[in-house]
Amino acid sequence: MDWVLTPAAVILCSTAALSLVVFGLTWSRRTFPGGHVFPFIMLAVAEWSLFSGLEAAAVPLAMKLVWSKVEYVGLAATPALFLLFAARYSGYDRWLRGIPRVLLWVPASVTVALAATNDLHQWVWAEYAPGPAGSNAFIYAHGPAYYAIAAQVYLFVIAACVLVARSALHQEARRRQAVTILLASVFPLAVGILYVVNPSFVPGLDLIPLSFFVTGLVFLAGIGVFRVFELVPVARDALVERMSDAILVLDSRGWIADANPAAESLLGITNSDVGQEAARVIAVWPRLRLNNHEGEERRLEVALCDDPPRYVDVRVSPLRESRQRAGGCLIVLRDVTERHAAEAALHEANERLEADVRRIEALQVELRELAIRDGLTGLFNRRYLDEVLPRELARAGHGGGVVSIVMIDIDHFKETNDSRGHREGDRLLSILGSVLREGTRPGDAACRYGGEEFLLVLPDAPPDVAQSRMNRLRTDYAMRLRAEGFASPPTLSAGVATFPHHARTDDDLLRAADDALYAAKAAGRDRVFIADTARD
Repeated sequence: MDWVLTPAAVILCSTAALSLVVFGLTWSRRTFPGGHVFPFIMLAVAEWSLFSGLEAAAVPLAMKLVWSKVEYVGLAATPALFLLFAARYSGYDRWLRGIPRVLLWVPASVTVALAATNDLHQWVWAEYAPGPAGSNAFIYAHGPAYYAIAAQVYLFVIAACVLVARSALHQEARRRQAVTILLASVFPLAVGILYVVNPSFVPGLDLIPLSFFVTGLVFLAGIGVFRVFELVPVARDALVERMSDAILVLDSRGWIADANPAAESLLGITNSDVGQEAARVIAVWPRLRLNNHEGEERRLEVALCDDPPRYVDVRVSPLRESRQRAGGCLIVLRDVTERHAAEAALHEANERLEADVRRIEALQVELRELAIRDGLTGLFNRRYLDEVLPRELARAGHGGGVVSIVMIDIDHFKETNDSRGHREGDRLLSILGSVLREGTRPGDAACRYGGEEFLLVLPDAPPDVAQSRMNRLRTDYAMRLRAEGFASPPTLSAGVATFPHHARTDDDLLRAADDALYAAKAAGRDRVFIADTARD
C-alpha cells in the first residue's frame, strides 16, 4: 500500500483547501494596497500545504521525497510574495522594480533547484530516519542548504514586518491595518523558529504552511469582519475628519447620516444632530436647500447671511442604492466668503481702473486737441497743417483728384492792431476763426498759418469753387464784424492754389497760394486771386 491517510495528511490537505477558499475571498476584496499580491500568498500556501499533505500520506520514502521537492515551490514563493506584498502595502516598492524585482526571485529559484537536485549533493536533506511508530513519517536530517533557506525565508518575513512597521509609524491612518499585518506575521515567525529548533515537535506535520494559513485567516478576519482594510474607514478617519470643507451625508429621507467637524464649525451641526432631519437642523439658514430630490449632481453658491456677509459653495452628489434609485446624497460645503470679498475688491479695483483709463483717454484727446489747435481761434495750427496737407495731396495723387488751398490775410491788420490795441486785434482773429470753422465742410481743414494769416485745405475743390467759397467767407466775415460793432471792419485778401494744376508738392503749392495772396493785395486788397490769375 503506497498511501496512508494520517491525521497530518488530513490537516495539511484541509489547510490547502481552506487556503484556496481564502485565496478566493481575498481576491474578491483586493482593493486595499497590495491586495493584488496577497491572494497569491494564499495560493502558494495552498500548494505548499497540499504537497506536504501528500508527503505525509505517502508510504515509500522515494515518493515522500518527490512530494517534498514539489512542495518547495510553494515554500520558496511564499516569503518572496509576502515581502512584495509588504513593500506594496507600505509604499516602499520603488526599489522592487526592474532588476531588483527579478533578483527578489533568485533565492526562490535557488531553493527550488537545491531541493530538486538534493539526490546529488544532500545539502537540503542529508539523512532520513523513520519517525515514531504509527506516524508514517520520516525524520529528515537537514543539510547546510536547509538552514540557509530557512534563514532567507525568515529574513524576508522580518524585512516585510519592518516595512509594515515603518508604514505604521509614518501613516497614522494605516496603523490598524499595520497592526493586523504584524499580528498575522507572528505566526510563521514563531512556528518557523520552533520547527527549525525541533523538527520532530509534531512528527509528520509541517507546521510552517499551517502558520501562513493562520496568517491568511487573520487577514480575512481583518478584511471581512473588522473591515480594517476597507478604504471608507481609512478615508473617514484620515481625510473626512480633517477636511476644511464641511461634509454632510443625507439619507434618502433627507436626514443627516454623517457630518464632519467642519460642518459643526460652518453650520453649527453637532454629533447630536446626526440622525435628525436636515431641514430642521439647518432651519437657521433658510437660504440653504440641501435635499436632492431630483437625484442629480448640483452645484450652487449661497449667501448664508448678509451681516456679516457669508457665502458657501455647495456641491450635492447623489448616493445611489441601485441604478434606478437614489439612496441619499453627499454634500460638500466650502466657505467662499474670502473669495467673494476678494472678487468684490477686484471688481471695485477694475471699475476704478476703467474710470482712470477713461480719464486718461479723455486727457489724451484733450492733449491731442491742444497740440493741433490754436488756442485763440480754435482752428487747427501749423503742426496739424504739416500733417494733413501732405496726406491729402498723396490721397488726391493716388485717386486722380484735386486739392485746393486758400491763403488768407486780414488787410491792414497791423494798423488796426496798433490803433485799437492787441485785445481788439485778438478779437478780429477770434471772429475770423469762428467764421472759418462754420463756413467749411467736415472734410476741410481751417488752420491758423501764423499771425493774421490763415489757410484752408479744401479736398476735391477745383480753383473756381475754392475762389467762390472764399468770396462767400469774405462776405460773412464783414457781416459778422459789423454785427460785432465794427464801423469800418477790415477786409480779407486771399490766394488760391490747386494741386496738381499749380503745383505737385506741398511746399510749391503753399508758395503758389502765397504768391496769389500777394497779387490780390497788390491789386487793391479785399479780393481773391487764383494762382493762374496772379501770374497773368
